[in-house]
Amino acid sequence: MHRLGIDARKIADYGIGSYLQGLLGEFARLDPLGGMVVLVGSESRHELPDLPESWRIVEVDAPGYSIQEQAAVLIAAMRTGVDVLHVPHYVLPWLLPRRMVVTVHDIIHVLFPEFMPSSLGFAYARLSIRAAVRRARRVVTVSRTTADDLKRLFGATEDRLRVIPSGVHADFLAPGDRTEDDAVRGRLGVSRPYLLHVGNHKPHKNAEGLLKAYQLLANDRRGPVPPLYMVGGFPPDGDLARRARAMGLTGKVHCLGHVERNELAALFRGASAFVYPTLYEGFGLPVLEAMACGVPVVAGDIQAVREVAGDAVLRVNPRDIVELAGAVRRLLTQADLCGELCARGRARAKEYSWEKAAKATWAVYRSVMEES
Repeated sequence: MHRLGIDARKIADYGIGSYLQGLLGEFARLDPLGGMVVLVGSESRHELPDLPESWRIVEVDAPGYSIQEQAAVLIAAMRTGVDVLHVPHYVLPWLLPRRMVVTVHDIIHVLFPEFMPSSLGFAYARLSIRAAVRRARRVVTVSRTTADDLKRLFGATEDRLRVIPSGVHADFLAPGDRTEDDAVRGRLGVSRPYLLHVGNHKPHKNAEGLLKAYQLLANDRRGPVPPLYMVGGFPPDGDLARRARAMGLTGKVHCLGHVERNELAALFRGASAFVYPTLYEGFGLPVLEAMACGVPVVAGDIQAVREVAGDAVLRVNPRDIVELAGAVRRLLTQADLCGELCARGRARAKEYSWEKAAKATWAVYRSVMEES
């Protein structure tokens, strides 16, 4: 029997971490091949879901995007007898003489080079993605958007590409308990009504554009505007918080930093609207999570959002702050529109399950193992 391995060292990250937690949780339940090798960092091991005793967990501690990483993953895979290794990000162990499956979530590092710390980092990202596309037996993408990007920019071939959308965690689909949600929001210092954004300060997330649009709303005399809470890579003492104060938004924009999943679900369920003016996404998981929680969404009109959310969100040109502010105002004043978007969003979010994603990914593993 072939032995499968998965590189879960990024399980503490938001996007890839959610992907790993969702897949591993379903793999543990399905467990059709009788075991798996899971590579994980010692500091993030506690993030793993409950796994069967037959599975082997191997701690691999090495800096990301480094020579040490290349050596450590290669040695761990060889010592544990892995025949097929799934790497859920684009940095493969180049010298591993085993079959590999890679998941490429997006190519943000290439499309937004200003996000990279140096020109060397940009070159390394391009080299790694190109090597992954050529070296892996199957290239899984979470959307047709990313698959098309890989074909266009890196010459990926359709026969080795597999589009498998991510799922949405059950915490976001659950109706929630009003008393518990109020208590969670109270601990975080959040009271209704409010607007919500989840993201970070990377260029493609367009947090600066969101602040400018909110400033227009805050200075608009047509009606009151609830405060904006920004969750994720926005610490209370960070650059964006200082930027908001400089724009005269003290007491109106609040940066909460990172929160736990149950806290995020409570924040989604209590929001008047979720605002996500992203310029680019490989999938757009926060949009899906907001939809699952039944909150109306304003999002950037980009390919991934059209693919994942369809007509279940209010789409706008993310670079047009006037249009963005106007869309938020519509959700604050048009209850019928909000109700319609909430219903569409919840219905569409239910189509995205980790069970579907896990079964499709197992099928990819099987196809690779059956190759001569």
